[in-house]
Amino acid sequence: MMSTPTVTTVRRLFPKAKLTILGKAVFTDFWKSFPGVNQFIPYEKGLGGFARNISRLKAEKFDAALILPTSFSSAFAAFAAEIPTRIGWSGEGRDLFLTNRVSRTHPREKHLVLEYLELARKGFEVSTLPDKKVKLQCAVTSDAQRGLKRVWEDTGVHGKTFIALGPGATYGEAKRWPLPYWQALIKKLLAERRESLLILGGMEEEAYLKPLVEGLSAKDSKRLHLLAGRTNPMILAAMLSRCKILVTNDTGPMHVAAAVGTPVVALFGSTSPTWTRPFGAGHEVIYHQVECSPCFQRTCPIGYICLNKISVGEVYQAVQRQLKKPHKVQPEKVPTAI
Repeated sequence: MMSTPTVTTVRRLFPKAKLTILGKAVFTDFWKSFPGVNQFIPYEKGLGGFARNISRLKAEKFDAALILPTSFSSAFAAFAAEIPTRIGWSGEGRDLFLTNRVSRTHPREKHLVLEYLELARKGFEVSTLPDKKVKLQCAVTSDAQRGLKRVWEDTGVHGKTFIALGPGATYGEAKRWPLPYWQALIKKLLAERRESLLILGGMEEEAYLKPLVEGLSAKDSKRLHLLAGRTNPMILAAMLSRCKILVTNDTGPMHVAAAVGTPVVALFGSTSPTWTRPFGAGHEVIYHQVECSPCFQRTCPIGYICLNKISVGEVYQAVQRQLKKPHKVQPEKVPTAI
């Protein structure tokens, strides 16, 4: 999601070029429906898959590769595929494989969306970007809408208005606001709001999230739904587009919500909101920086102080502020410095 403004920028810089995305197979439908993208190549894992990736790239005879990841393998793949112009971040032993190296002297000090745009501008050697404001993008397709309808029928989701909750984070505990806090927030939302609540997460998070739906009255259970593992990226986008707001840890669905225009209340612990906050105008971030933050660690040896400082009351008040004036996320201004 955070690469979408850069993909749109590259399309505008080169309107007649054939634009191909190499990415994870799970995002095939997303990129095939993305405006301006002509082709999608699913990235294969493993040693054999890596060799096939290189072979496929080489056969396409690309003129240029814009390499957004900072990994060694991504730069080497473009080099091995003999792509003439190879743009990427310098360092990490990658310089030998790149033709247009861009220095990343202060990583994580600006939003990742802006880092990607900076890479494109400097790598393609253009003086200015075509858009002064940008936003994340994700189309809600008719197939996704039909998929969402099936999910809701299968899980018994009812209601006309929805609040989405993202209490998980596969990255690790240092991103997760504690479950007892989420339980208290859910009880408060059920008591004082009328929306149905949708708990999101991956299949591997279902067991972790299950306590959130236990011990409730029959009446409250009808408004609270655990949907972990029930969606793919496109169905998730359709679901979040129907929600008034998403309350979440620093997770992938946070960026999907931003891309479909749904406001986010984002709770940050070990990671940096400067770098990965929900992009766009209209979100709210809750972050209590302590001496050791952001540490970017998966677990914390000193008791998750940064997360425990976030109170249920301040999260609920943030939700109330967002819902008081319903709105869609607006584009964000691109600083002239990039």
